[in-house]
Amino acid sequence: MAANKLELRRTQDILQKVQDITPLLRTETLKELLIELFFLSDKPRTLSDLARAIDVDQTTVMREVNRLLETGVVVEERVGRSRTIAIDETSPIAAPLRRLVRLAYQPADAESAGRGDGFAPIHAERPERRPLPSSRRRD
Repeated sequence: MAANKLELRRTQDILQKVQDITPLLRTETLKELLIELFFLSDKPRTLSDLARAIDVDQTTVMREVNRLLETGVVVEERVGRSRTIAIDETSPIAAPLRRLVRLAYQPADAESAGRGDGFAPIHAERPERRPLPSSRRRD
């Protein structure tokens, strides 16, 4: 009985964390940033690297990264005057968020998706969504 209560409490805590971050998912920039950090980066990235990768200004990336820092999804490290950003794999919401991003933007055939990185919205299931803006798009 105690184990069930503990598991229920843990699930409630994770759900609360996910609810805390759902407002973040409303921006295209954040979606691009999460795809970049979860699936396309194999090491911590500087803000300027991320800005170039998703084709937005560094101030916008900084604002979105600060929101992610507040929720505990990412960690930062100062390297000289730069900040490097990476997913905090120890965060209880990192794995569920990774799954959410993957579900929303499943890898797709690069030619039909129009994106060189293989991520695209699932138009058949969610026709109201439009492709993400990206400097990685190959038109």
